[in-house]
Amino acid sequence: MLRLYTIFHCNLAFSMIPASDYPEVVKRCYRPILDLCEDGFPIGIEMSAWTLREAGKADPGFVRRLKELCGEGKCEFIGSGHSQSILPLMPADVNRWNLEAGNNYYMEVLGRRPSIALVNEQTYSRGLVDLYKEAGYGAIVMDWNNPFQHNRFPKDYQYCPQRAAGIKGDIDLVWSNSIAFQKFQRCAHGEITVDEYLDYVFSHDTDNNVRAFALYTNDAEVFDYRPGIGVAEGGEFKKIKEIMTRLKESKRAAHLLPGAILKSFKGATGAFNAIKLESTESPIVCKKQEKYNPVRWAVAGRDSVHINTECYKVYENIKRLMETGVPEEQLICFKETLCELWGSDFRTNTIDEKFQSFQNRLGWLKLTTESLLAGCGKAAYSYAGGKTAFGPIVTGTTPAITKARRAIIEDSDNIVRVSTGTVDAEFIKNKGSAIKSVAFPQVSKMPLVGTIPHGFYEDIALGADFFSGHLINISKDGKKTADLKQAKIDINETDGSVVLSSVIPVDIGTLWKSFEISKTGPRISVTYRLKVAGLTASSLRLGIFTFLPNGFDRDSLWFETVNGGMSPERFYLKGHTIAQDEPVNQGVSASSCLGATEGWVRIGDSEKIVTVSTDKSRLFSVPMIKYTDSMEDRFFLRLYHSLGEVDDTAWWVWRGYNEVNFTVTAERNERQDGRARK
Repeated sequence: MLRLYTIFHCNLAFSMIPASDYPEVVKRCYRPILDLCEDGFPIGIEMSAWTLREAGKADPGFVRRLKELCGEGKCEFIGSGHSQSILPLMPADVNRWNLEAGNNYYMEVLGRRPSIALVNEQTYSRGLVDLYKEAGYGAIVMDWNNPFQHNRFPKDYQYCPQRAAGIKGDIDLVWSNSIAFQKFQRCAHGEITVDEYLDYVFSHDTDNNVRAFALYTNDAEVFDYRPGIGVAEGGEFKKIKEIMTRLKESKRAAHLLPGAILKSFKGATGAFNAIKLESTESPIVCKKQEKYNPVRWAVAGRDSVHINTECYKVYENIKRLMETGVPEEQLICFKETLCELWGSDFRTNTIDEKFQSFQNRLGWLKLTTESLLAGCGKAAYSYAGGKTAFGPIVTGTTPAITKARRAIIEDSDNIVRVSTGTVDAEFIKNKGSAIKSVAFPQVSKMPLVGTIPHGFYEDIALGADFFSGHLINISKDGKKTADLKQAKIDINETDGSVVLSSVIPVDIGTLWKSFEISKTGPRISVTYRLKVAGLTASSLRLGIFTFLPNGFDRDSLWFETVNGGMSPERFYLKGHTIAQDEPVNQGVSASSCLGATEGWVRIGDSEKIVTVSTDKSRLFSVPMIKYTDSMEDRFFLRLYHSLGEVDDTAWWVWRGYNEVNFTVTAERNERQDGRARK
């Protein structure tokens, strides 16, 4: 016996749906769902508060009817937040604002707060569990297929509700299923017959146990309508009713609301096991096939890098305004607007009218918050006037050193060595001043970051030179550009640091690169300033750091970062393979990324920690991890930062200057958390 459940995801923010079509979408795609509910098919309906509001504007009767049917128990409203945004790519504060604003509007319009949340775009990280619980949700809906790919739970787990393990607690879990909802769509669209579809559904049935199965958990706007095209005269909701009727008449299946599914499995064998959906290989989990991954909203799309940068700037402005006397009503307006502007659909195939409106609102919010900060006596955001923190490259005499001792600087034919007492660093002049090695004597005797030369590994798959501190660009047609060429290095020393600067012509433009080696602590930073005339959508990675195997203990090696939640998420590396930097296919240049929503990633073992940090409000980037255990009992670990990638949404052109900085710090690992080495 199958206990079937269905959740239609309603999203008027859909990137390719113009506002003029909203009434037609409500009529053709949303009202038929309510008809199914009245015909005796209990269905979950999910929409953001923004979509609920816009649907009410387009058709007030729809919202009244939705409220009535929810009250009668014929359908169940599923929540998600104020806007559909990618939570693992946003700061925890903004995620809190999003969930809170959504709940408030749900209560205002529907008279209730939903108890189940559909994870936006089915893009999940462990840290989100605590935020959903804090917002009052008792359960989430999340994809089965991709968590199973790396975690390999018992297969029967997909037929029962489980519990998703967070950092501080767990939350009930109702499964979505990418294969199942794609099958449902194919049948409704006439690509497979109803009989073929029913054979697929009943292949999940068994005579031994009652099973729950997700019939459909995806977009409503793809039936009797086509985003980007318009009305579809396919009679697809008639086909959906036929499917549900045939299933009901079979006596082998019963339709339940998602909440009823949870209740019906309480105390059942195999249900509500606490499991991790994320994994070392996939810290941020998505739905569908691998080409659909968080990179699309982070650094692809319609210039996502710059709009994410501006959103981070506004976020910093709002945080500062919260410390002033700005009225709460105004802050709420700013927070809700920012949540809307962080919506996922502005970062994919957004049509012109939506993108122009988005840019206008983002500009208004940025200027308004900056003006208020200035009026409160606070310094306006440091980049508000378009200024750059990258000063001119100074040549000539070295500034006087009055307080600190001089660094030891050796400039040989091809290597520049700098020793400040807290950092020992070497740079390769004929490789664009790439880092040969960096050691932090107060933390470790061995260099921790640098270049691994060709021949270090016997494994031919690793038969190359692996540098650090450089830039790599790969165009859509596969042309590769790097800054690994002869560089003239200017050296300047001050009381606090030694700065190595160089100007490097590259095929895509001109790169100014500056390394600052600290005298006061175990710290080195690199700043890139890139000028381009017309760089089109491509893979652009810098802030690349190769970790030296001889400097770390492989058995206790880990990385951690924050992916949209309140706390760091740690992942142990030994025995795993991670390839977030590798293309999925010819048209998708990366397979995944980290959120690093607080701007840092840590690499560590039982004795030391290296932190790589950046300011996302200066220029947004996302880290990517590459890790493998080599054949000769060594490891390969590299951290990339991406400013741009290619996929089916990528449509951007850069002109002029862009600047980003990465800082590497090291410390002893003083925390003894008692965790077993993995």
